[in-house]
Amino acid sequence: MPEIVLVTIPQETVNDESVRILAWKVASGSKVEKDQQLCEIETSKAVMDIEAPEAGMVVYTAQAGDEVPVGSTLCQIVPEGATIAAQSLPSTAQTLSSTTQSVQAPATKVEIPADVAVDPALEESDLPPARLTPLAAKLAAEFGFAKESFARGTLVRRDDVLRRAGKLPAEAPAAKPAAPVAPPVLAKAAEPVENAPVAGVAVVWSDLPRRKTFEAKILSQGQARTIQSQVTSSVRATRLRSRLERLGLTSVGLGALVIFEAARLLRKYPEFNAVHDRGRIGVYSDVNIGWAVDGGQGLMVPVVSQADRKTPQEIVEIMQRHIDGYVEGKLGTADFLGGTFTVSDLSGDGIGHFHPLISQGQAAILGVGGELDGQGNETLYLTLAFDHQLAEGRKAAQFVRELAGRLEAHAALEPAPVQAAPEGEIYCAYCQRDVAAIKAIRAMLVKSEIPAGYVCSVCLAGLS
Repeated sequence: MPEIVLVTIPQETVNDESVRILAWKVASGSKVEKDQQLCEIETSKAVMDIEAPEAGMVVYTAQAGDEVPVGSTLCQIVPEGATIAAQSLPSTAQTLSSTTQSVQAPATKVEIPADVAVDPALEESDLPPARLTPLAAKLAAEFGFAKESFARGTLVRRDDVLRRAGKLPAEAPAAKPAAPVAPPVLAKAAEPVENAPVAGVAVVWSDLPRRKTFEAKILSQGQARTIQSQVTSSVRATRLRSRLERLGLTSVGLGALVIFEAARLLRKYPEFNAVHDRGRIGVYSDVNIGWAVDGGQGLMVPVVSQADRKTPQEIVEIMQRHIDGYVEGKLGTADFLGGTFTVSDLSGDGIGHFHPLISQGQAAILGVGGELDGQGNETLYLTLAFDHQLAEGRKAAQFVRELAGRLEAHAALEPAPVQAAPEGEIYCAYCQRDVAAIKAIRAMLVKSEIPAGYVCSVCLAGLS
């Protein structure tokens, strides 16, 4: 006899305990083919399509807009001739009881066709092992609770583990159902406001996108669990953009070169590719660098995995794929997983300095700003925000100065443009001083092949 297939919410990200159903593409009780789209769900990072793993009849009770715990049953696929247990039908009221504080309506009645047999009893041994949400699994390991010690067929959440550990009061026993009576008409309670708006001005409220609430969550947790400090260093990058053109990196801007050099440097400074937890430092085995992209559709931070093992050209290809996916709305959850360090580049937006925020699970973030002078020469500013629990300001200063030196070395590899000397005059290829200015500072000009032209003795002393 064919078995019923349970379609569950995939545990693809450790940061979500629940997802939101955006829309069902089929009606409950209808027949679907294998790989047919069932619904769209929204995680904290992307919108995902859920497809039917097998052909059969789809049965569900959760509605569009509902929050469904990660790892729980979203719906069932009942093949022809299969027996479905009444207890195994998903109940919206039960499924969502721990993720919402609003009064739950009774579960929607699901019509089961007559040709589908219903088994009235289901033994506990027939149930699958308990499923733990990622946060629950982490807490269970900390308290020493084995997964097998939880009741089979249940979904264990964070609060369930805390109650078992005595950190939360036990839930009150469920009341016995009373005789059916007409439900009382309840006045709609005013929603609580934590940040009161300005008095005397009308306010129109609307829900933020899920990605913004997630962003606020990880950044607030990052701030709460780190002692954030920061240092800044400047980069004389007069010809760095020309160097990017020569290397073929211009399609994604300066970010690819910064990621390339920062990733290799993090092997030398592992305290910035780490996480702090209760007096311990956890150094990540891989250098996975997230980079902030915002093209008008919201801030997202896709990840370049193992960036320290990739060439600049390989990094460009990955970043270009991220940009294409961002524009087309096709970035998947896998594109955001595993970031151990973050780079946020605002140099192309004319921003010199800003205050980057460390993300949850990380120990540092690099902010890149830049400004142009009146002659078009660019200066970059590298700001490293870091967890002072893992490193000191001197170590952070060494990191950004060494990174600045590497970028300046790239700029120095690009030959300076040969300046036409008006009326036969000659200039220093670096400082652009003419003969009169050179004599005024008691310096001299020396003919040079690289860069082509002349270099004054002052610049030569600085380059030595």
